[in-house]
Amino acid sequence: MIQISPTIRLFTYQGSNESGLQIMSFMFSHNCNNYHLQGRTTDTIYIFTESIGIYVLTVNKAIGYMGLNSYMAPEPDPINTLSLHNHQEITECLDSKWESMKAETIVKKLIQYLY
Repeated sequence: MIQISPTIRLFTYQGSNESGLQIMSFMFSHNCNNYHLQGRTTDTIYIFTESIGIYVLTVNKAIGYMGLNSYMAPEPDPINTLSLHNHQEITECLDSKWESMKAETIVKKLIQYLY
């Protein structure tokens, strides 16, 4: 598994001055393909490749959220998704010491729940 650091772009939209700026989506590019990310601006995002798959780990410790999305080129949307919505769910899947685990280790453990 290889960690990559592609550029992540934030796409916004402003219909009028009154409506304000709205976040539409996050995207990243890898090997000339674009992929839609699920997340928020306060998330920590780790992206890995393995064989023909791309795995995106999204972590937000402050709200107790963790997500893993898997992609396959050139499909822009995730083909599989795992969402853990609180510290209890994360601990049940990973162990109570998950906060000290490396991102790659977390991804390898969570992949088994994707299939």
